Amino acid sequence: MREKIFEAGIGSALELSSECVEEQEFNPVGNSFFDRSYFGTRILILAPRPSDEIAVAGNMILNFAEAKAEIFIAYSQCKTFDDELSMALDILKVPREKIIFLAEKNIKAELKKILLDLRANIIFYAVDYKNLASTFESVLDEILIETRDYRPEVYQKFALATAINSVPDFYAPNLFSTRRPKVGVTDNYDFDIIDRANFSWKNRVRFPVPENCRKTLLKENPLANAILAYKSQRQKLSPLKILNSDEIFFERRTDSQIYRAEKNSDLKFNFDDAVQVQRIEIYGNPIDESSAEIILRLELDNFAVTIDKDKLSIDNITEIKMKLPARGLPAIHDVKKIFVRRAEIIPVDVGKDFGIADIKFFANAEPLRQIQPFIKLCIGKDFFYKYIVPYEVEKIPLSLYRFHVDEPVRICAEVDGEIILTEIMNGDEEIILNLGSNKEIILTAEVISNANIYDCAVIKRVSDLAQIQLKILQWIDKFSGK
Repeated sequence: MREKIFEAGIGSALELSSECVEEQEFNPVGNSFFDRSYFGTRILILAPRPSDEIAVAGNMILNFAEAKAEIFIAYSQCKTFDDELSMALDILKVPREKIIFLAEKNIKAELKKILLDLRANIIFYAVDYKNLASTFESVLDEILIETRDYRPEVYQKFALATAINSVPDFYAPNLFSTRRPKVGVTDNYDFDIIDRANFSWKNRVRFPVPENCRKTLLKENPLANAILAYKSQRQKLSPLKILNSDEIFFERRTDSQIYRAEKNSDLKFNFDDAVQVQRIEIYGNPIDESSAEIILRLELDNFAVTIDKDKLSIDNITEIKMKLPARGLPAIHDVKKIFVRRAEIIPVDVGKDFGIADIKFFANAEPLRQIQPFIKLCIGKDFFYKYIVPYEVEKIPLSLYRFHVDEPVRICAEVDGEIILTEIMNGDEEIILNLGSNKEIILTAEVISNANIYDCAVIKRVSDLAQIQLKILQWIDKFSGK
């Protein structure tokens, strides 16, 4: 009976838009990202005022709440609870005792104390909430210099550019991924900081969103309900701009060995004890539009023996030629494990705006992370979970997002238990899926060397009538929520 209704096009819009069809009737959709328990993990969200926590990390709050993590939210410009905040916290599943109100008069000292007392494993904050961001970054640098036993996992967000002032693109048959902000298009985005310094759009971190945040109607979406609970913020905060199929951040590593260095000048560093180095990252001036050439001169703890034309030499100095990309993007150089006592940057061919914004030495190419590697299937560049397409669509481009996964991934497409496609993806290539006459295709992606890292999604064909009905339901939902 259900199949006949779907054929007629009547039930499909309802199936996609409400809970009238039991969830178990759908084919399985899942991702290894959601499998892990974060019990015992502490998450800290930094936000100026209530409602900003949603713009900073709304989906991640719900993700980690479901995974049993302890979630703390610290506000820098709010002192008390009100009805709106209480209602939003109930929806987000954050207990009132996990809310921290920072004293504005001495915020730096209080924030430092909270960071050291709480020792959150993972921290989310927005770089475009400038006062709070600059205070946090200053405090974090102090802590990283003063201590060696606290290295949190930190994720940065452009809350204004990618959430509050983003594209109002919620009402569509399928959720879009977060769009790159554009100068002259995105409100109040007057300078393009993306693709400068460590804010490379290509290397942004993209997290999948919880299942109940993928609904096609606002009234069914808990994150939308949390946003709408802040009635006083209706002019500022719109779920149409915030709800997407991913939530994006930029990762800031905190395990650089440079925090242990004594700086003789901007370009010279000494270490009291030699430090292990496997990865080197050097960032130029973010406003320098030209590339630069430098030499990184390292004094090692051990001596190397070289033989050149029957001449034996022993030296502990090594020089690495590096080209710094324009706009302050990092030059990254991996080496075999070495132990460094001194470092010096020597400019070779530089422009008038040359400068060194940051230098980072890492003991390991990749740090130990609380958030484990994962993969996510994409159509084009958009994350998808249950994806609907009209019958006239014949082909779909598939790609794969990788969070610290370099190994080959097997992609399989299945219809009624029969495999119609098997491909191996080794990088960021794209493959074309021919839909044929199939009405529903189950797609799985699995890391070949680790079956515990996987993704599963569904593509479903729908009629024109079903699409029209969905548009009507979304139109009613849009105006009923105002």
